[in-house]
Parts: sequence; structure tokens; C-alpha cells
Amino acid sequence: MATLKSYRSLYIPVLLVLAAALSACGVTSRQAVSNKLEDAGKITVVCPEARLYLPDFPSFNDRQAFFNDSLQYRRGMAVRDTERGRQAVLDARTDLDFYLQRFGAALGVKLSEKETPAIAKYIQTTYKFARAGISTAKSSFARRRPYSHFKESSAIAVDENSVGEFTSYPSGHTVRAWSIAMALVAIDEAHYSGIVKVGLELGESRIITGFHYASDVEYGRISASVAFAKLVSDPEYVKLMNLARRELEALRQDTGQKDASFDIH
Repeated sequence: MATLKSYRSLYIPVLLVLAAALSACGVTSRQAVSNKLEDAGKITVVCPEARLYLPDFPSFNDRQAFFNDSLQYRRGMAVRDTERGRQAVLDARTDLDFYLQRFGAALGVKLSEKETPAIAKYIQTTYKFARAGISTAKSSFARRRPYSHFKESSAIAVDENSVGEFTSYPSGHTVRAWSIAMALVAIDEAHYSGIVKVGLELGESRIITGFHYASDVEYGRISASVAFAKLVSDPEYVKLMNLARRELEALRQDTGQKDASFDIH
């Protein structure tokens, strides 16, 4: 039977292959990166529409699949009063500052729009692009959220009126989180384990809080992966990726941290 962690091994090799494909490049100063930032990231590619490739979500008639979704929902409820459950509530945020803080800890650096503008723009460009690809899918599939289906309270009652009762599939929070994780592994392969851990936790938090089923989260990761694959085909996005990597490299040099240098062409 699948658990909240059972699918992790499916994603890590993909990220490592991507990171290993990047070639080495020299250090650029943070100011030099900022000077080039304005012209970078003007994306022209369009995010693939998830409704065209995602399968239908597990229905009540698919007993095994829906049983697994229900089981993971119950397991999530069981940890709501723990430290992990409290973190899941905090993980409901979707603002840029939150992602910079949450993933910055995994990179071992302090990220902010002011101090690391290229990384901030890179992250924001990535998750906005990926999230746009599922908007139609969420409304078309119109899956009822688990807390509503089971007629129980979620862990964040204040959010229940604002998220939409029938927009469970796929998980938008997961799409954002996993696209960011992929983007950061691409510029910092050395810290992939911490980055992937955060990306996975943010999706799992949506199961714990009762806003998504496990299948919503899994297909959210797939949607994020499709979006990121499309993004890296855009020369302007690649330019932004390289600026973000150089900024991170320069930040580590400024603070005396060891870094891994990669560039994509």
C-alpha cells in the first residue's frame, strides 16, 4: 500500500539527470547579475494544458485507487496535532517570500527579493508558469475536496471558503512547490536532497490539511514536471536560469560557502 513517502524515489533520479546535464561556468558578481536581470525571463512558450494529458481522478467506482486516496487522507488527519501537522498549516502559503524562505533553508542561504533578485524572479517565473497550466483542468475535472467529501473540517477552516470546493484535482500548491524544486535542483545539484525534501513536503502538507487527496498531489507533480520541461525549451528562461545560478554562486562566494557551478546552454 502506498504511503505519503512512497513515490519519492520516482522523482529524485529525474532531477539528478537534469542537473548532471548542466556544464560548468565561472563565477559572476551579484551586481553583474542584477544588471542583466531586467531583460531576462520574458517567456514566449505556452504552458501545456494539463486537462489534455491528465487522466480522470480516481472515482468511487475505482475502489482500490479511491481507497488509497481515502487511506492517505486518514493518515494525514492522524498527524494534524503533531509538529508535522503544524508545519503543514504553515505550508499553505503561496507567496514568493514564503517560497524563498522555505527553499532557502534547503539551499543553506538566505533568499530575498532584495538580496537575491535573480533567484526570486527565477522562482516566481517558474511557479506562475506551471500553475497556469492547470487552471482549466481544476475547473474541468471539478473534483470535490476531501474535507468536503467526508463532511469534516480541514486543518485550515479559514481557507475553506476561498479555495473552491470542487477544485481538488490536481493540487495547485503541489504544482508550485514541485516546479520550484525542479528549478532549484537545476541550479544547485549539490543540495538536491534538501530541495527535493521541501518540494515533497509541501505537497504532502496538502494531504495532511485535508485539502487534497494523494492522487491530486501526485498528478500535480506530473503537471509541474511537464511545465518545467517546456520552460527549459525557452531561451529566455534558460538565460534567467543561468543568472539565478550565477547569483547563488556569487552569494556563496561572498559568504565563504562552497558551491557547485553549473550552466545550461
